Amino acid sequence: MAYPQASTSDIEFFRSHGWLVVDDAIDPNDLQNLMARCDEILANRSTMAFDWAWQKGVARDARAFKIVQASPTRQWPEFDDAPFRSWAIEFGSALLGDALEFWYDQFLAKPPHNETPTAWHQDEAYWGRNLDERGITCWMPFHDVGVEMGCMHFIDEGHRLGVLTHRQPENVQSDLLSCAPDETRAVACPLKLGAVTFHHGKTPHMTTANETNTWRRALTQHLKVVGTEGEGDHYPWKVYVNQFSGKRVIPPSR
Repeated sequence: MAYPQASTSDIEFFRSHGWLVVDDAIDPNDLQNLMARCDEILANRSTMAFDWAWQKGVARDARAFKIVQASPTRQWPEFDDAPFRSWAIEFGSALLGDALEFWYDQFLAKPPHNETPTAWHQDEAYWGRNLDERGITCWMPFHDVGVEMGCMHFIDEGHRLGVLTHRQPENVQSDLLSCAPDETRAVACPLKLGAVTFHHGKTPHMTTANETNTWRRALTQHLKVVGTEGEGDHYPWKVYVNQFSGKRVIPPSR
């Protein structure tokens, strides 16, 4: 299977709307090793993953893992050379109009009959001002995914709104943040296996709860302009949470 190149219409749509669906982008055969490694993470999530929806008042060893969060590439660096990684960098570079490099990835999984959505947020709200207009994310499911399973939703043209005010939900112990965009502009993006979405660092996005009988599994690949420092110059709502110790650290902000 030949991986597609970004067309002029792809680039124009992304820059106008702040997001893009690319159908038939990834050869599912190229995901087999990744899926196997992520299944290993799921089987050992208490030691290999975080719970992005860890509730306050719940002991670390009693976390429910309603949103499993881990970095496959940090544990298995060979994914740096995977075809889906090289393609995402090339395609994302065309969309953003600047040369990009891989930054980090996240395996994000929701268990069956999980009532927890991933709240509306913008990636730059987590990253800080260092990544202003310098980051893009590729979201890649491991199977067909619809609204009832937790597909991606975007605020159309939301990248034009600047960084919205975010908050830390009062009942969450993890570093999860949320914002409150105008949901009348929300667009749901159900995908078939092999499809991906891209979104700008300022585009508000969320995924719905998983109401199905199977795990919802996906990988995000976060890309940044070549040579850009990592996250920093943070907004006042930013917090780091060490899920091994439970310690919360608020970094300095401007």
